[in-house]
Amino acid sequence: MYTRTPSKHTRGMTLVELLIAIGLIGLVFGGIIAGFQFTLALIGSSKAQAGALALANEKMEYIRSLAYADVGTVGGIPDGPLPQNSTTTLNGILYEERILIQYVDAPEDGEGAQDENSILADYKLAKVEYSWDYKGQVKTISLISNIVPRGIETTAGGGTLTVNVFDANVQPVAGASVRLVNTNGTTTIDTTRFTNAQGVAMFSGAPARAGYEITVTKDDFSTDGTYTANVANPNPTTPPVAVLEAEVSTMNFQIDELSDLLVRTIGAPTTDSFEDEFLDASKVSVATDVAIGPDEAVLSGTAGTYAASGQIRSISVAPGGITRWDSAFIDASLPMNTQTLVRVYDATASTTPELISDAALPGNSAGFSTGSIDLSALDAQTYASLMLGAELSTTDAAVTPVLRAWGLAYTLSEPVIANVPFDLQSSKIIGTSASATPLYKYEGSFATDGSGEVLLDSLEWDTYAVSITDLAYDVAEACDNVPYALDPAATETLTLTLVPAVAHSLRVRVEDIDGNAIQNAEVTLSRSGFTNTQTSSTCGGVFFNSGVSLQTDYTLTVDAPGYNENTTTDIPVSGSTSRVVVLTSL
Repeated sequence: MYTRTPSKHTRGMTLVELLIAIGLIGLVFGGIIAGFQFTLALIGSSKAQAGALALANEKMEYIRSLAYADVGTVGGIPDGPLPQNSTTTLNGILYEERILIQYVDAPEDGEGAQDENSILADYKLAKVEYSWDYKGQVKTISLISNIVPRGIETTAGGGTLTVNVFDANVQPVAGASVRLVNTNGTTTIDTTRFTNAQGVAMFSGAPARAGYEITVTKDDFSTDGTYTANVANPNPTTPPVAVLEAEVSTMNFQIDELSDLLVRTIGAPTTDSFEDEFLDASKVSVATDVAIGPDEAVLSGTAGTYAASGQIRSISVAPGGITRWDSAFIDASLPMNTQTLVRVYDATASTTPELISDAALPGNSAGFSTGSIDLSALDAQTYASLMLGAELSTTDAAVTPVLRAWGLAYTLSEPVIANVPFDLQSSKIIGTSASATPLYKYEGSFATDGSGEVLLDSLEWDTYAVSITDLAYDVAEACDNVPYALDPAATETLTLTLVPAVAHSLRVRVEDIDGNAIQNAEVTLSRSGFTNTQTSSTCGGVFFNSGVSLQTDYTLTVDAPGYNENTTTDIPVSGSTSRVVVLTSL
């Protein structure tokens, strides 16, 4: 029988097996190390939190041990020995300590004006907060407790100050910081509250004294408050307020998000337009159930047989190399029971025009009936070719809407005027000088740069007067009109068109009752021996600077399709004069 003799050599690990084994060991030990590190981090975080909680409990017990009258903060309302802000170290960790003590108007006996005994300081609320930095992150814990007096509530020596904070639309602003400072007593008061969801910050139990200064702020918002009389502002519009014993004083302030304004200075632009007055169908690409000309586009048929609806489209308009699209205009007559809806189409990249979205042109999907459509936000390169389309309809076969004219206006070029100095002045007033001169909340001097632009950031919403301080120029046109109304939380552009200055001029802006510019209005300025007629631009502007003299008896007549004529007499012109004319629809 054959017997196999065992080999004297055992097989060793290959290199691949060795590498796999090392990798597995690495994974195992890596997991162990990561778990260990996580455990250490968790222990460190728990230790810091436990320390903060111990400090908070200790501080709260100390506050509860104080006599009710002594529960208060240094400079706070109520006043007391406790610091509002301090630091302490425990186990090598630095903690920021913040103590808030405030009176509470309890609902059990009625709140505010409904309080049964008119005492709004029913008890005190104590909040102790500790925060610390752990690996670059700020951690916070807080404890809150009610401190109730042993006897009955009292207003002895104090009253209540209520601060209401609104935005530009008179809606409440939550989370606004309201700082209250008073240095008129034996102790200085310097405390801050934050407005609630109703925009209210209440300082119950404020010591009865005069001279409470208030400052209202919020991140990225404007600032409002009281102003202390001084040499620069001897007669402030909102002086510090007084708190009377057992009385409620109320102050109202307005703040809102800050805005940016880009100011541009340019010379007279070169403009052009596409217009169709429907003399014939030569400028129409599509007309379905619509009759063209002469001088109008109407539904097909005659009175009693007019089509219920019809569509019309212009030819495509592709000026090429333009600086910007300015506007579209519509001249339409809409008898009762009729409607005309005009929309703007992109005819750039497709044989089939595409409706421009509302994101690019707000309101376009719903359509426009008459007047002017602002196209300035459309990028001229993206939308190199535009087309107008309209849907005419009636619910009464006896009448039809009438489209008399429409068109597109655009700017071919606009020369930059660089380094133009100007002043900016708000309309909000903070007081008057000793000679009764208004003191404005904001005044500044600026200049456009080499490209004719300057960005003014972090401006408060307001109406700003803009004055060119270079006497070589007059403002011939400002598309958004000046004084300029700046909205809150906005990034806006003000373009000023400048021309060589003359001794006397009149700048006119024609607009509807909603403040929208009316273009193609016929504007005539006249007086004995002088008449000048011009057509308003896409910005609704007309500038009279030729033959105009220092007089007080000019007549201004403005007429635009679809609007009532407006005539104003005895208009004075002196230096650079401006005027807004508002037209009402027929």
